Amino acid sequence: MIRSLIILYLLSFNLTNGQELQNGLILPEQNEDEEICCIYSPENGFTVYDRPDGEKIGRLTRNVDQNVGDQSFYRIYFVNHRTKTETQIGLEHFQEIAYEIWALTYSERKDGFVKITYANQDFWLKQSDIENVGFELVEWQSFLADNVNNLLGYYANDPGLNLREKPNTDSGIIRTLKGDTNQISPTNEHHGLWTKVKVIISKEHPCATDLTEEENIIEELEGWIKIVDDNGLPNLWYYSRGC
Repeated sequence: MIRSLIILYLLSFNLTNGQELQNGLILPEQNEDEEICCIYSPENGFTVYDRPDGEKIGRLTRNVDQNVGDQSFYRIYFVNHRTKTETQIGLEHFQEIAYEIWALTYSERKDGFVKITYANQDFWLKQSDIENVGFELVEWQSFLADNVNNLLGYYANDPGLNLREKPNTDSGIIRTLKGDTNQISPTNEHHGLWTKVKVIISKEHPCATDLTEEENIIEELEGWIKIVDDNGLPNLWYYSRGC
């Protein structure tokens, strides 16, 4: 009986932690190199597979003959080896993570591969290929905590997010966070899908007020939020372009 309970616990633990890793971003390990601006992509792009451990069907790259001019770093193409075509992928298929900086996102991890979706098509990139060109997989929970000082602020998705005393849904609710006058700053203290955060409640958004910081702040709180959902997608949004 005890052995069965342990197995069930381990299965539940693995499922919970597996969910954390299903969604995230593909980012350079170092982002100072202007060659990877403005859509983050290595110099020669990424090899694309039709499925995990499947056939190589093309590349995601900016290195195509038609990509010329001073806007070339804002364009990525899927070069299809089967059809011999080059199709530009619009910026709407990338995530803007800072001012004029976009990144690929993935929505599933399987057998050392990650899935990306474009125009209702699923493509797969190999994790080792990604790492071999100086990029890495970054889950949303880590990205939000690591970039707290680089972005203007984080705010709860509609209809709001409960700030709790402890990292579980049975814990007491301190406040329901809503709107962009409830600025959320994640810490690096995590518990499963939960993150400890600091919150500033203000009268007006800092970008749209003539009040001093002292006049504008109503209160400062601390507690836990479920920073990503069960699929690992963020429960927060942010202004990628600042004020």
